[in-house]
Amino acid sequence: MSKQRLAKLIEQKNGYVTTKEVTEEGIHREYLTLLIEEGKLIRTGPGLYQVPNVWEDRLFNIQKKKKHLVFSHGTALFLHGLTDREPIEYSVTLPTGYNTTQIKNDQLKTYTIKKSLFDLGHTQLETSYGNMIIVYDLERTICDIIRSRNRLDKQLVNEALKNYVNDTRRDLVKLMSYAKEMQIDNILKTYLEILL
Repeated sequence: MSKQRLAKLIEQKNGYVTTKEVTEEGIHREYLTLLIEEGKLIRTGPGLYQVPNVWEDRLFNIQKKKKHLVFSHGTALFLHGLTDREPIEYSVTLPTGYNTTQIKNDQLKTYTIKKSLFDLGHTQLETSYGNMIIVYDLERTICDIIRSRNRLDKQLVNEALKNYVNDTRRDLVKLMSYAKEMQIDNILKTYLEILL
């Protein structure tokens, strides 16, 4: 019975499941081991499992392995549709002081920000595989690319700003509020004056 419940849970989670989700459902961990032995489940990281015939959702896997990161910058631009450039390496932001050694081993472009600004603009988006990941919202993403403009391709920054200004989802009040908190409001105003 528990094996069937586990199979149903995995199906509900788009072919992925964590040890925590299994135990929260009252299913014993031994059923994970049974499914692995039967070849119906593979371990992709600490406490993370997926069905073998499911395409790997790398964004989802990265976030499940590293809970303290948020997809940002070029990756967030792509996920929000502000650029059509699919990232070669995913960009993530972490709170200052977080050990980035393992993350760099995963070939991620890392950015850090003080803890008081880390949660600003968190939102969830669905990956192309139907899994939810944490990413910065449109306005925070624009602030991030302005803040990191010297580390990014100038053409990408300009394209993203033009697309944001023309996007019906934009919220200029929220954008300026974030920019003020991140102390980049004057720089952002200069960019917006050219575009608006």
